[in-house]
Parts: sequence; C-alpha cells; structure tokens
Amino acid sequence: MPTPSRLSADLAPTVVIDLEATSLSSEAEARVIELAVIRVDGDQERTFCALVDPGQPIPAEGRAIHHIDDGMVAGQPGFAHAWRQVAHLVDGAVLVAHNAPSDLALLAAECRRAGLTPPAPAVVIDTLELARTVFGLIHCSLPALAERMGVVHTQPHRALPDARATLGVYRAMLAALQPEGPPTVGEVLALTESLARGGAGRKAIAHALRAAWQSGRRVVIDYTSGAGGALSTRREITITGIRPPYVEAMCHLRDEPRVFKLTRIRRVLDSGTD
Repeated sequence: MPTPSRLSADLAPTVVIDLEATSLSSEAEARVIELAVIRVDGDQERTFCALVDPGQPIPAEGRAIHHIDDGMVAGQPGFAHAWRQVAHLVDGAVLVAHNAPSDLALLAAECRRAGLTPPAPAVVIDTLELARTVFGLIHCSLPALAERMGVVHTQPHRALPDARATLGVYRAMLAALQPEGPPTVGEVLALTESLARGGAGRKAIAHALRAAWQSGRRVVIDYTSGAGGALSTRREITITGIRPPYVEAMCHLRDEPRVFKLTRIRRVLDSGTD
C-alpha cells in the first residue's frame, strides 16, 4: 500500500482527533476529560467518544468553555483505558486536528503519565495552519471556519462535535485547493510549508505578481475572499499597483477595480490573454 503522503487526500485513511481538557493551561497541568476519534477509510467510518475522569477537579475556567463538570466525569474510566481503545486507529492514517500541535502535546503528556507510548503519526495535517497559511484567513477558530464553509457544528467545545466539524472543514479545504482534482496528502503538506510566511511559494507568488505588473500582462489568481462566500475563486486580473500587503488590480471577473490581499492569493497562473 502506498504511504499516506502519496495518496489522494480525499481517499487516504484519515483519523480526526479532538480533546477537551480541564483547562487551557500547559499540557503539564491540563488533563483530558473528553476524547473523540473518527477514522475514515473510504466509505467506512469508525467513531469513538468518551468522557474521561481526570483524577482532579475541573476548574471553573474550563467548565465555562466546554460545560463538562465534575459530576459528568466522576466514575468514568481514566485516560489510559480510553486511549488503549483507540490508539490502533491512528496506525497508517493521516492524523487531522484543529490546532494539532496542542492536541498532540496534551496526548503525549497524558501517555507519559500513564506509561503508554505517545502517538507518533507519520503525517499530521493541522486545519488551523491550513486556514492561516494556505487560505490567508484571519478568523480561524473552528466555529468560525465551520460557519464560513457551511459545515454543521452543533456543539462547539465538545469533543465529538468538534471532531466532526474538523473533518467537514478539512474536506471543504481539500475541495477548494485544486479545481482540477483533490491534491495528494504530500501536496497538501508541501503547500502548507511553501505558503507560510517567507516560504518558497509565497516568494514565488510575489515574484510572479511583480513581473506581471511590470509587463502589463494579465494573470489568473486563485483567491480567498475575506468577505465570505466561496473558499476559493479564480480571478483574471491586470495589476495596477502593488503595495504590500495588498495588490491593486482590475478584476476582469467583475470588470471593476479591486484590492486583493497578498496572503489570500494561493496561486498565480498565466491567463493566456495578451
């Protein structure tokens, strides 16, 4: 079987993980109180969700966010029991999470405390990082992204609804990345790295835009509007000025002058029009 990074991202075995914790403190202090895992293999979906007894009181600041109280977790199994039931689901899969570094750090800390081997997924995709770097979005909380992309998010800050919303947001992003077809997992990772601030992709976009401006050529851009609507639109433009972080241009889609934000331009193509 091909490695996950070589598979089409919409077909690769995928595991979405979401955790709720006692507080927003560092992983050294926080404890998992709810764990949700969704594994998707083609048309097959396996779901696990459980409350977890953290072995300590849940602070008021945590209860105010997820509305899980001490009575709800009292008598529930501890983290070690819950994780043993789902650890195998991570094997051979692409791990997707919203703010993945935070969840993975908390998981690793809990595993160390329980004497278990922390998860070490070969591929991790962070929907928060995708939203920021690839699509240039500012409002990147999971509820904000779900609303933007028309993804049902019934109960924010509960593990299973958050995991389902993360999966929906991830799928919407994949659909928007390449009009010609879903990218491979490796292409998603490479795109995230190259479009980060100072990345090779960002530099190439800036160079292509400046060259088009200087020559007066039309170009086509894949763009994410900050006003909502479609996550990605393809625009043919003639650049009239570049004043970072903005590009001023005549938008031929709307036949009017427009201002585009550089961080929301994902790709620049020749228009084929003189």
